[in-house]
Amino acid sequence: MATRWIFGNQLCHELPIIKEADQEDVFLMIEAQSRSMWQSYHKQKLVLIFSAMRHFAAELEDKGFHVDYREADSFEDAWKEHVKEFNPDQVYYTVHTDYRMTQAMKKWEKSLSGIDVEVLDARPLFLLSAEEIKSELKGDGPWKMDPFYRRMRKRFDILTEDGDPVGGKWSFDQENRKSAKEDITFAKARSFRPDDITKQVMEKVEEQFADNPGELKPFRWPVTRKEALQALNQFMKERLETFGTYQDAMLEGNDFMSHSLLSSSINIGLLTPMEVVRKAEEAYHSGEVPINSAEGFIRQMIGWREYMRGIYLKKMPEYRDTNTFDHQRDLPTFFWDAKTDMNCMHEAIRPVVEHGYNHHIQRLMVIGNYATLFGLAPQQTSDWFNEMYIDAHDWVVLPNVLGMALYADGGLLSTKPYIASGKYINKMSNYCSSCKYNVNHQTEEDACPFNSLYWHFLDRHAEQLGNNHRLGLVYKQWQKGDPDKKKEILEKGERVLKGDA
Repeated sequence: MATRWIFGNQLCHELPIIKEADQEDVFLMIEAQSRSMWQSYHKQKLVLIFSAMRHFAAELEDKGFHVDYREADSFEDAWKEHVKEFNPDQVYYTVHTDYRMTQAMKKWEKSLSGIDVEVLDARPLFLLSAEEIKSELKGDGPWKMDPFYRRMRKRFDILTEDGDPVGGKWSFDQENRKSAKEDITFAKARSFRPDDITKQVMEKVEEQFADNPGELKPFRWPVTRKEALQALNQFMKERLETFGTYQDAMLEGNDFMSHSLLSSSINIGLLTPMEVVRKAEEAYHSGEVPINSAEGFIRQMIGWREYMRGIYLKKMPEYRDTNTFDHQRDLPTFFWDAKTDMNCMHEAIRPVVEHGYNHHIQRLMVIGNYATLFGLAPQQTSDWFNEMYIDAHDWVVLPNVLGMALYADGGLLSTKPYIASGKYINKMSNYCSSCKYNVNHQTEEDACPFNSLYWHFLDRHAEQLGNNHRLGLVYKQWQKGDPDKKKEILEKGERVLKGDA
């Protein structure tokens, strides 16, 4: 008898482990509390994974398969009980991307006796196999996303004509940076009412994980492929059109803007990246959305998503400890409750507490910017992202946070730190108008903390960053500044770091 082991981030009926199954095989699914306790995950993240697993098990049973679904303290306990009952001589499972899980499975394999193990391909959860993505990133880095993205477009013939980009250029990013301060409305994102299965999981999480961070209600996320497809179709028809232009914009109280909210479904297999990409491509070709929206969305899917996975696979496990600036500060408590006088940080973290989600510019240019300028410990910061986000998985969090948001890898992934003063946040949002701090002040008592810390960061890391070609003009501006004013700014920044200002 063969066992086919399905994990909570592999809930895709198109995977080889399911398509190649016989009716005599037994599918094993384990709802293990030890896995959820590796880190203190947001309550809604636990609900998503557990509920989606239970729904997926029911779908397999509807197909006529035998599913051994177990709730257990650990994978090890559930596996032992499964072997006692079914005595398999063959086990199949889908290859993992997360390093920690990969190592755990290798250790498990060594403990087996008389059972053959076959590890199957993870496509279509990703566009490329692990071997293909690693071969795409030659050498040891640093790498750049743009040439990788272009190769992916050509390889899969996405928005191309005879190998050339539709619209005449590969990226329309310059057209996707408009603020949304004018009177504009965005179609609401589709949400889903918890069914009986989800309600049961919510009760379990409330009872067994009461001390975990985040709010449990309202729970809005798709937990089945049917729901995920409904969310996908609604985004394509009603919201993709305005996604591109305003994807970097932020509005107070508008948590979702025109962002897809599909990442939680894609990262556990309810949707596949290629079907999402083809939907966006189709929306452009049918005239429903402009090229900048379709291309900008597709770039996130086949550019950043696949690229981040490649960096992770190439550089783990050393990558998780990277800390080029030797930042060591602990995360402040408001990262878990959003209670801070900095309105931009409040507005960026509040939806994470309430929904386990915020959009990419809040992650990068508000929270990541804060963590970099304040010198927060990169590993604490990446742990927070892993714990708090509904769509977080180690393979996507570490490169995005350590590499892109924090520049903790020293430029392996991106060409410069993504840092900014309060002026950028004021330009792209309406957060500053209702903030305690004045975005136009640098050294005054009510000055926006980002302003002095921006220059303080650049000054204290001038030896590492002074020759960065993308920061050359900024450093020239700083060097030409009035010495007394510079001294005042640095002293203000030091007081902010010490909590005295």
